Amino acid sequence: MANIIRKIKWFIIEHRVTYVIMLFLLLSIAFISLTPAYVLGFAIDTVISGKLNESTLVMIVGALVLLPVSRYALSFVYNYLSNKTAQTLTFQLRKRYLSHLFEMDSKFFELYDKGDLISRVTADLDSITQAASSIMEGIIFNVGVILFAIGVMGFSISWELTIISVTIMPIGLTILNIIRSKKRKYVKIHREIYAEMTEKVLESVEGQKTIRAYVQEENDLDKLKDAIDADIESWRYIVRYESWFNPLFEVVYGIAYVLAFVFGVYFILESKMSLGQLITFVSYVGMLYGPIIAISTIFTQINNATISIDRYDEIMTQVPEVHDDLTSKDIIDFKQIRFENVTFLYPFDKQPVIKDITFEINNGQTIGIVGPTGSGKSTLIRQLLREFNVTQGQIYIDNQRIDSYKIEDIRNLVGYVPQTHILFKRGVDENILIGKPNANVDMINKAIKIADFEKDLLFLQQGLHTMVGESGTTLSGGQKQRLSIARALIKEPEILILDDSLSAVDAKTEDTIIGHLIDFRKGKTNIIVAHRFSAVRDADVILVIENGQITQKGTHEELLKQDGWYKHQYIQQMTMK
Repeated sequence: MANIIRKIKWFIIEHRVTYVIMLFLLLSIAFISLTPAYVLGFAIDTVISGKLNESTLVMIVGALVLLPVSRYALSFVYNYLSNKTAQTLTFQLRKRYLSHLFEMDSKFFELYDKGDLISRVTADLDSITQAASSIMEGIIFNVGVILFAIGVMGFSISWELTIISVTIMPIGLTILNIIRSKKRKYVKIHREIYAEMTEKVLESVEGQKTIRAYVQEENDLDKLKDAIDADIESWRYIVRYESWFNPLFEVVYGIAYVLAFVFGVYFILESKMSLGQLITFVSYVGMLYGPIIAISTIFTQINNATISIDRYDEIMTQVPEVHDDLTSKDIIDFKQIRFENVTFLYPFDKQPVIKDITFEINNGQTIGIVGPTGSGKSTLIRQLLREFNVTQGQIYIDNQRIDSYKIEDIRNLVGYVPQTHILFKRGVDENILIGKPNANVDMINKAIKIADFEKDLLFLQQGLHTMVGESGTTLSGGQKQRLSIARALIKEPEILILDDSLSAVDAKTEDTIIGHLIDFRKGKTNIIVAHRFSAVRDADVILVIENGQITQKGTHEELLKQDGWYKHQYIQQMTMK
């Protein structure tokens, strides 16, 4: 419990006034909850003693009516504040979590699966907020009821009977909760299995087209069933644990109840207490059952939340390797980018993907990059996005190390169109505006024209406002590529990177887009990674990457004069036409 409070202390301090009000309300409700039993005992003794009169009857009836009304009003206000506070906490924790994810670098997302990250911000976060909102009610209210009841039982009825009947409760509950704490490791295992199940569900949903195309529905369903069964079995163990464990709390309470009744009757026979006092005492013992069971439930929630908040905190304490420093500088344009002996090894690979790369990019140039599949072309140009730090060597922008500039500024220089086109379930125009949310209609139309997407609008039911299916499922491969290009172009970036982004378009469309880039992006830098040489034929410099190294460099004409990979592949492509 202390761990949870410590982790959300910032929220409690921020909303301290609300928490003080809720504390007062809970104590008031706890006090009112015990009063009816006292009034009932008083009424019984008054009737038996023959002292009941009209004024006393009105007072008793009035108290019995007023008490539940008062409790209802206080409970209404408390529940409103409690629910509002819980929702606010959930919102702020989720906002912090998602904001933190956006700060993380690519290494982090290779370390954690999507399903794991989602389970931490859903199931784990629900456990945290449920426990956080229940701690006050569960501890303050229930402990308040117990203490108030024991106080009345001991001081106004019989301290001897209170010791005899109540002492077993804290002793028994302490022992049982020590045993119960061992369940924590099983809850942690369940959380991990739940994350694996979430990952499998996501994989099946995202890959449903491929699964259908290869008629693998049954095999995939079997794997889903195994993942779901593993989740259910891990939870079933916890449920079985609770099934035999929870009744032990009732046994402790039952023993206390029997002791109270047996010794209470003995005290009446010895004239140590009245019948009304015994009824009041037994009523208070009965009232202790609910708080005791509630407290045991709270301990379960706290136990689960302790695991959850550790998993949540594990993400929140991650520090990206790629980050800004206090001395990071601004940058809005550049004159030259220089790769100097750059080597890069992905965090979980054994061999570097690119090795000892050295070349320059001058502002306004168009650079073509070609090479065999898997040679490191995409990895090379992605170094400009600062997703990772280079392993060896350095990248310089205007003779300053790239990591001396602000990450956001570096990425603002670049309009990047990746091989895998991520589109969102929004309108066509909204997908384009992701590149520049404040762009006007003329800027949208210009980007669409350069990307040669104008002709596609004629076939879309609502033109620019047509809703794009999830992950672009309603568009063809070529349409998705060109829409992604338009999204990058609307930024009017200093550097446009097309990472094999013309592979799904026909040769005529490719020529049109390349022609538009030449016309509309004069003075701007373009980097085109391609397999078809027609896309890089007019580049100022073409780099040939083989096995992670630059093996050739020059213009299209210069490379055709060299006996190397470029010339052989070019001849092969021309022969296939």
